[in-house]
Amino acid sequence: MAFGFSYNTGEDFLPIIKYDARAGRIARRDRSTDGTSSDIDITRSFKAVFDFENLEVGWINFPAGSAPSFSMARIGEPMPVKPSDQHRQGIRVMVKLGKDCGGDIRELASNAGAFLRGTEKLHDQYLAERAAHPGQLPVVALADSVAETVGKGEKKSTNYVPVWQIV
Repeated sequence: MAFGFSYNTGEDFLPIIKYDARAGRIARRDRSTDGTSSDIDITRSFKAVFDFENLEVGWINFPAGSAPSFSMARIGEPMPVKPSDQHRQGIRVMVKLGKDCGGDIRELASNAGAFLRGTEKLHDQYLAERAAHPGQLPVVALADSVAETVGKGEKKSTNYVPVWQIV
């Protein structure tokens, strides 16, 4: 096992949380022993430590009914080559959920523009305040989500930008 890879399937996947930009909600995806998944809404109680020191940026494709495809690099490193026309720019960050939200480590990944805009503001705040808190990661809550309408006519849509707060 020189590479350190696990070749088991199913059990070794890091659990996820999802931000739904169409609704401005966060859900924890839990997997039962029979392999089915259910989403547990944690929007109102959301609090988590964001591992911004290991944030990844790159290309993500979330094909319907299939596992996501990632081509990522650690923030500050060169962006990887875009693997396909279906991949869109996105981020992936590990979070440690607060006790009221499950208390475990989860993956949060998105390529939704509204999510990225809100999370970039949070990351900028983290960078600005990091020197005053050496060796610490931010504890983040979802303070609000703000409706943002883009496009015109048939291409018009409303998404919700997360308003994160370092608590």
